[in-house]
Amino acid sequence: MALVDTPTVHTHALAALEASDLLLATAPSLVLDAVYTIDQVTPEWLTTVLGSQVPNSKVLTANNTGGHEGMTSRHKWTLEWNGAGKAANLPTKIFFKATPENAHLREMLSLLHMAELEAHVYNELSVELEPHGLIPKCYYAKAYPGGRFIIILEDLEARNVKVHWMGDTITPAYARAVAIAQARIHATYWNSPRFDADMVWVRPRCRRFGELWLRKFFTNNRRMFLESELGKDLPEYVKELIRMWDRDCVSVYEYWDRKPPTIIHGDSHLGNVLEYPDGSAGYYDWQCLFRGYGYRDLSYFLMSSLDIEACEGHERELFDVYTDTLEANGVTVDREEAWLDYCLLALERFDSAMTSSTNGGYGHARSAFERQVKTISHLAVKHDVKGLLERVVKTGKITPG
Repeated sequence: MALVDTPTVHTHALAALEASDLLLATAPSLVLDAVYTIDQVTPEWLTTVLGSQVPNSKVLTANNTGGHEGMTSRHKWTLEWNGAGKAANLPTKIFFKATPENAHLREMLSLLHMAELEAHVYNELSVELEPHGLIPKCYYAKAYPGGRFIIILEDLEARNVKVHWMGDTITPAYARAVAIAQARIHATYWNSPRFDADMVWVRPRCRRFGELWLRKFFTNNRRMFLESELGKDLPEYVKELIRMWDRDCVSVYEYWDRKPPTIIHGDSHLGNVLEYPDGSAGYYDWQCLFRGYGYRDLSYFLMSSLDIEACEGHERELFDVYTDTLEANGVTVDREEAWLDYCLLALERFDSAMTSSTNGGYGHARSAFERQVKTISHLAVKHDVKGLLERVVKTGKITPG
């Protein structure tokens, strides 16, 4: 029997999956013989998942030392081990990410299969990325239906690693470190044959789980943002750009899906980066990843972290640092075409900034959204992003001719 594989078939399948994912997310509880919320964690369970490789080890006490509830439930814990656990240097400070109690937050987790994706990263890619500090050390990661999950990571702050927030101000030197880290991650999987093998779970943008729901979500957020005070103050050029983007974004997504793929962090903003004591950088919160063009992560990061003045002074330099690092790791691109894509990809960060602004901020500082809107608006005009958008929609490519 011939394999049927068409965009229409995929659209139908994704729509059916989204309906079931939504029901699972909103169910008050699921019958799962597993730990997936913070209140289910016990010393006995921690002994099993963290000490199974050390004979006779045992967690004597486990204490929640504080945390917060957001898109996920996040908490730090301290553990006391018995003699066998201490002798094996089993972790005494850990960081949990777990299922949120709020069903509305579980909707996005479930529809986009966010926890499943992050668990894949830590369980399958850590051997390549963690030794280089590009992702944190993970002790345990499991995902279940309906946005339920639990992940145990190292307590980064316990070893003096700075976990940034969106409202932070960073130096060009640290932005350079992030660009290098991104390029090292991307080069590892650039055009990899593994996307058709063990990494098939890293799906292209237009075929990722929850994509149909996400497009409707973005459309609604763009409309609400344009009606907000922040949106009303935008230059007319930028307002028209947002309207054009809303109308034509799918054509551009399809264009980007034709670019050489790599693993994209997907939410590579300033609030998801790590700064090590030696000045190098890494990433956490791998719940939004997909298969796409590496410059998406670079544009998304710079537009979320730099103000107008910093972009004016360092944007092209940081683009070159990223591209030079790709080339040093065996990846060659058409630099000028990549620059145009980088400029157009600012619309992806704009979508996220508008979404956060119209949905309560997800715990991030309002000043960060205002900075991003100003930066992206300025650069959209400077780089004529509207012209680039029109070119891609009309010709299917970004370079003239």
